[in-house]
Amino acid sequence: MATTQSQKQPNDVDKYWEAISRIASHEAMCEERSKTIFNRLDRIDNSLDTMNKRMFTVGLTLLTGMGGIIITLAFKL
Repeated sequence: MATTQSQKQPNDVDKYWEAISRIASHEAMCEERSKTIFNRLDRIDNSLDTMNKRMFTVGLTLLTGMGGIIITLAFKL
């Protein structure tokens, strides 16, 4: 049974719909990746904010403690 040329190769319309389908699935994957990335960035941002607050608190505590020691030593002289 002989096959025609149109049966062997997809025509332009089939190529078009295949391309549209691939683009649509690519967009869906990219959107999911973007959501994942933004969620991770939000968690990282929250972690950095927490770390900054803790570092500020520790720094302020150290400075206050050192200031108290300096004042105590100054009054002993």
